[in-house]
Amino acid sequence: MFRMLPKVYFRAQVSHYVLFLVGRVGSTYLTSLLNSHGEIQALGEKSRDLRDFDAESQLKVAKELLTPPLLGKYQVTGFNAKLVHIKDLDGFAQILQQAKCKIIHLKRENRVKAVVSYLNGKRLAAATGMYGLFKETDRLPSFSVDFEEFEAALQLREKSDLELEAYVNQLQSPKLILSYEELLKNQDVFLQRVFSFLEVEIRPVTGKTLKITSDDLRDVIDNFDDLRARYRGTQYEPMFDEVIIN
Repeated sequence: MFRMLPKVYFRAQVSHYVLFLVGRVGSTYLTSLLNSHGEIQALGEKSRDLRDFDAESQLKVAKELLTPPLLGKYQVTGFNAKLVHIKDLDGFAQILQQAKCKIIHLKRENRVKAVVSYLNGKRLAAATGMYGLFKETDRLPSFSVDFEEFEAALQLREKSDLELEAYVNQLQSPKLILSYEELLKNQDVFLQRVFSFLEVEIRPVTGKTLKITSDDLRDVIDNFDDLRARYRGTQYEPMFDEVIIN
């Protein structure tokens, strides 16, 4: 019986991407979706693995990650990165340009939910050792938010978001700007944009992680009303009430 041979790609045929994020934007879930495509090698958050390296070593490894084998099975390879882990941002930008790397900026418009997810993720990591939720039995109950911790995390989140936006904007590379909210609203349309940008076949894919925090913050935060009241009249007030999925 005739069997189709797997596709192989010469180095010159392989394209690259780096997905920039701050955190709690669905990047682990998206990485699992990309890896199930078959022709995409999504290596996850490699910058975290390199955070203890010196600047020169970081750049050397980044260059290696963006240099595929002479002959391989992936049409696209890439990894995720956070600015906080990169010690030579200018050098990193030069490597991205030299590799003709495509840039995906995955952000989260609702900073309040990003912070709640961050706090909930810390709880999950303390309980399971993982920041992602992979089985329903590990889901944690609701919790009370410490107001000072929340405010500090919210201000840091805004600062980090703005810094990443400025860095991505100055990169001389093709860019795709996506939001976590788009992923929640319509995953198929979201993935079509990603696959078209990466120039791979649009095909069904499956993810491996679960959403750790309910989209309705009233289900997550025991002192929701008191926390929300602290931000009455600010830009953050409507973010507490947003519910995209039930």
